[in-house]
Amino acid sequence: MKKWTRLWAAILTLTLCLMFGGLLLNCMKPMEDRAYDLSLMWAGEAMPEDWVYDQKGWTVFTQEGDAVTELAPNGFGGFDRLDELGQTFYFSRVLSEDVDSPTLRLDTGNSAVTVFLDGAVLYTDCPELDNRIGDLRLPMLEWYREEPVLVTLPQNYQGKTLTIAQSTDSFGGELQEPSTTVWPCGVTLYCGYAYESALVAESFQTAVPAALSFAAGTLLLALFLWQAFQGRLALDALCGGLTAFFWLAGRLSLTFLPNAQLGPLPVDVAILARNLSLTLLLVFLASRLTGWRRKVVGLFAGAQGVAVAVHVVMQITERLTFSQALAVPAIGLAGLTAALVCGVLEWKRNWFYRYFCPLTAAGAIVWAALGYWRFDGHSLGTLLYPLAGIMTAAALVTALAEAVRREITRRMEARLLAQRGELAQSSYEALRRQNEQVMMLRHDMMKHFRVLRQTVTDEKAAAYLDDLIGENEKIRPVVQSGNEMLDVILNSKLSAAADAGIAVEIARMKAPDKLPLTDAELCSLMMNLLDNALEAASAPGVKRRYIKLDMHIQNKLFRVHLRKRGHTGLDQQRNRAGARFGIENHPADCGTVWKPV
Repeated sequence: MKKWTRLWAAILTLTLCLMFGGLLLNCMKPMEDRAYDLSLMWAGEAMPEDWVYDQKGWTVFTQEGDAVTELAPNGFGGFDRLDELGQTFYFSRVLSEDVDSPTLRLDTGNSAVTVFLDGAVLYTDCPELDNRIGDLRLPMLEWYREEPVLVTLPQNYQGKTLTIAQSTDSFGGELQEPSTTVWPCGVTLYCGYAYESALVAESFQTAVPAALSFAAGTLLLALFLWQAFQGRLALDALCGGLTAFFWLAGRLSLTFLPNAQLGPLPVDVAILARNLSLTLLLVFLASRLTGWRRKVVGLFAGAQGVAVAVHVVMQITERLTFSQALAVPAIGLAGLTAALVCGVLEWKRNWFYRYFCPLTAAGAIVWAALGYWRFDGHSLGTLLYPLAGIMTAAALVTALAEAVRREITRRMEARLLAQRGELAQSSYEALRRQNEQVMMLRHDMMKHFRVLRQTVTDEKAAAYLDDLIGENEKIRPVVQSGNEMLDVILNSKLSAAADAGIAVEIARMKAPDKLPLTDAELCSLMMNLLDNALEAASAPGVKRRYIKLDMHIQNKLFRVHLRKRGHTGLDQQRNRAGARFGIENHPADCGTVWKPV
């Protein structure tokens, strides 16, 4: 049941993330600003000489009831043969053009219009009339429209028939005769939300990466601070946080840093921030590599830093040349390529690059599929900066995931260590009780032997009892260090080692009678150390099972040195840790503990 619950929870989480992540990405892509001129006559002041009439799929007709009369085109956008003055005419076509947010623009002047889509009314200037095709008689307007009529079409408009009814003048002017030409109004189909969509998309393209970059940089700097309070300086976390913040500064300076506020600057702040971010990214990626691969990427990072410094100096002194300006993106692109290649080479044994490389590849594919990545073949920046942004995002995500993974592992190890300490404490209590029982039994046996000795008169029996009493008094623990608790623990564990066939050698055994540790801390420390030694010495494949113990006082310090032989032979490595925090041991190493006496 738990397995299926986890599976469904994972599927639900992934589905929600994909849905809303897709929605967010869709907001970052503007609508296409397409426009189709569907007008039948020339739009403009003067008709060009090479203009060719195109009816564009329109059918112009009059209709009374079910009787339809098609009008004849005159080749200039007009149509002849109205039956009577003031008659309403129609022009109709099937819409096949594809635009986002479809909107009709009608330049109608003082003519009244009604717009139909598959016979359904979308707009009319005369809502009081019977707005049906074949029953309309639209009047002319009493004013001239200064603005065009805008009609929003439904999203499923493609394949449907657009019909526009337009009024004609019933007196004077050109329309005195029934054969007068009529002129359909200008019609344009375009994306009505293109401009606003471009503004929204541009805002999202700046705000979303900037917010994510700020969040990642803040988390990495918090990780750096947290590890610093623990006594460890995670310079890679600091470098990753600075990479995110410099990338953020470069992104925002393109939008929110006008020279009108700060005056003319000696350097291009946006380019400088992006170049510094790229340099720190190379340093960060180099810190996650090992061996010669770290040196290679580190050399590129150093060269990139020098190139950025030279670029800034030359820009300030106004002596920047084209080759110097080209050097920064060229070195940066080579460095990123080298980092990717080296990361692939460390794929199997490096957790960071095992996930960083696929994330980078996936980000590049998605970015290219969305149409944001277009390399013009001339400027390296069009290839470098999108790649740097993708690799920065992948590096920050992977670094944060790795930090979470390490913290989870550390907490699990701490929990296991605490449980082991509790087990060690309970074992010590059992050993202590057992030792007290044995001491009481020995005391009672000695008392009985002495009583019997006083009552026995037979010389042979008396001599036998004297031997028993003497041998019992000679019995001492195997280990006598001077510390009672250590003696109990060591004698118990060394007896277990002997039962397991592990040879035990004691070089020195001298401990202070009191240590600056509680019984629980000392028990957890020594039990953990001895358990690790026994486990390593009894591992499968060990040719000689051997433990050597050396405990002594040196320079007012109590030193515990334990060597054990595992399947890899005697390892001379030594680990040091405070007694209050336990010992870190590996299957075939040594543990050393230093504590003040």
